[in-house]
Amino acid sequence: MRQNEAVTVEVNPKVYGALCDALWKQRDLRNPGDIATVAIKEWLARNRGRPVERGYQWKNLFLPHGTLLRINHCYTSHLAQVEGDLLIAEGKIVTPRGWANEVCGCVRNAWRDIWIQRSHNEGWMRASDWRTGEAANPRRAAIERRRRARRQLD
Repeated sequence: MRQNEAVTVEVNPKVYGALCDALWKQRDLRNPGDIATVAIKEWLARNRGRPVERGYQWKNLFLPHGTLLRINHCYTSHLAQVEGDLLIAEGKIVTPRGWANEVCGCVRNAWRDIWIQRSHNEGWMRASDWRTGEAANPRRAAIERRRRARRQLD
């Protein structure tokens, strides 16, 4: 496409009529195409670098809408879920760190204590594994045994 070539975009007739009425009432001499260009540029600027889908951004880890988080503490599983752009646990908006500290009653490492299930088809993976990209390359059994033994010393 050439730089100055015009492109047509389909717009709902009611929206187009409302835009024309607003331009007339404000005595704005621009045409609706100019306003559409401004609106598209503003939308692009607002959404630059953001994921298209909704979800919760936890540092460098993106958790899509519907992701489940679990903490096992005192033989009980505590669950939280990503709803839209929020992390919800027991009806409250929480952060992963705050939720882990609240569930355990002391300061905890949320990356180590939280397990994530991105979809019902996938298994649970430790948050730290998702963070480092190791979820795609599961650990060998011997490494996992050593890690569990270290964990018992905490």
